[in-house]
Amino acid sequence: MNYTKYLGFSAIAAAWITIFAAISVNPWFRIQKNALSDLGGTNISNFFQHQAPADPYIYNVGLMITGLLIALFAIAAIANSRNNIENTGSAFFIIAGLFLALIGIYHEGTYPHDFVSIWFFIIASIAYATIGISLLFTKFRKIGVALMVILPISWVLFIEIPWQSVAEDEIFGVIVIDIMVLLHIYTFQKLKNNR
Repeated sequence: MNYTKYLGFSAIAAAWITIFAAISVNPWFRIQKNALSDLGGTNISNFFQHQAPADPYIYNVGLMITGLLIALFAIAAIANSRNNIENTGSAFFIIAGLFLALIGIYHEGTYPHDFVSIWFFIIASIAYATIGISLLFTKFRKIGVALMVILPISWVLFIEIPWQSVAEDEIFGVIVIDIMVLLHIYTFQKLKNNR
């Protein structure tokens, strides 16, 4: 049985469950004011100008679980890939999953936090640029083109929109990654249905 789609859906669900669960126990958190990482920081509220988060392990462990699910999804994608370029893109997505898990390990207030946070989004973009290219050589050319269009437009929007907070642009990034994963899942489901 092909578990690719279930792992992809689980990773998407785990990310949103993590975000909403962490917000629910931190009523001070404001999407228009904070960064999502404020939900997983240590008791250093004066430095970051927000309250210390209640139960930061909800956010941090949730990111580790989501990162693991992303890596497992990408491994399943490699097992069902159409060509070596898609293998490479999925391998990049494994690395993106590991970087997401590292955000939970190196939470806000630790030295590598900013590095792993930024590079999660960069590596995920590289992964789906590569996967988009790979799909141009399959019957899913339109999906490949869609991925190749979504990525540059999303980065332009990320740079040009005057976001009120870091959380807003992070949520935008998560939504873009979700869309790309869903498009990728669609290609596997269509392939399965045509067998």
